[in-house]
Amino acid sequence: MFQYHGKSLMEYWRLRGIAKAVRAGHIPADVDEATIFEALKITRPRNVVEVFGFLKAVVYNADNTLKKDYGLVSCREVSAAFAKHIVDAMCSSGTVVNAFNQHKMGTGSAAETDTDTALGAAQSGAQAETGNAGATHGTTSQIYKSVATLVAITALGIREHGIFNACTGGVLLDRSVVTNIDVNADDVVVCTYNLTVNAGG
Repeated sequence: MFQYHGKSLMEYWRLRGIAKAVRAGHIPADVDEATIFEALKITRPRNVVEVFGFLKAVVYNADNTLKKDYGLVSCREVSAAFAKHIVDAMCSSGTVVNAFNQHKMGTGSAAETDTDTALGAAQSGAQAETGNAGATHGTTSQIYKSVATLVAITALGIREHGIFNACTGGVLLDRSVVTNIDVNADDVVVCTYNLTVNAGG
């Protein structure tokens, strides 16, 4: 029986379909994050390093009761500004790649592109230092994970999220456009961002 990376032919083609959707920026329905990571890893083109940003969101009421778990809400590319920042860090001891754990949410709905450097319409004061769990490895050593707790200062429709390396301004790692996350004042939004880096070879 045909096997590739230990998968049956049917399973391999299923994973290829998942990976194709994610590379096109679409979130596959009813597919867990671990399966998406596996699909991207085993279908990665040879000699290519792929980097993807995944954003999950959970909303709680002001009294800390669960309002809605939105699950995975974005799976698009990282910014060109972040890519440049990595290269700059390799070329200069004065540039470091750390502290990409400042989250911000906004109402801008313009399509995301890798040329984004900021949110379209950020909510004032939304960048989270207090309550930010900081940066750690995700489920594997090739996943960078950052979790932040953001509080809505007014009722709004969240349509975008960004992760930066500074509380004010800073380099944008990833801008994610999301849909239908509507919150009331004092609602709490827990954002989990996973940056996956699949090595070439």
